[in-house]
Amino acid sequence: VTFDDCSPDGSSFALLGFAVGRGARVLAALPEVERQRAVTDCFARWFGDEARECIAYGDLDWSAERWTRGCPTGVMQPGAFGIGGRALREPVGRIHWAGTETARVWTGFMEGALESGERAADEVLETL
Repeated sequence: VTFDDCSPDGSSFALLGFAVGRGARVLAALPEVERQRAVTDCFARWFGDEARECIAYGDLDWSAERWTRGCPTGVMQPGAFGIGGRALREPVGRIHWAGTETARVWTGFMEGALESGERAADEVLETL
């Protein structure tokens, strides 16, 4: 999965990519210089040879992170969130759900986590 991570004003250019499953495990086993080459080669196939000429490179093995132990968000098949996503945030008794996967917008990102926390807090306040 690849995202355009350029600054809104167009002054900084960046690509952000996630490797998942077997591909992520293969990349994690490589030294950083080889990971960079594999990633930029992939970007070059999609965006042209200029993608190999990066100014800076950084990566993170999410599976090695203590609290996430994997990529930052779950990914549902196309249409699944629209069908069942609402059920992820429906209260169950006195339990109100919050977390990036329950967000109405920006699912999988910090903005989504904040939005969902505010939503859950508002739900709790309404019940008091």
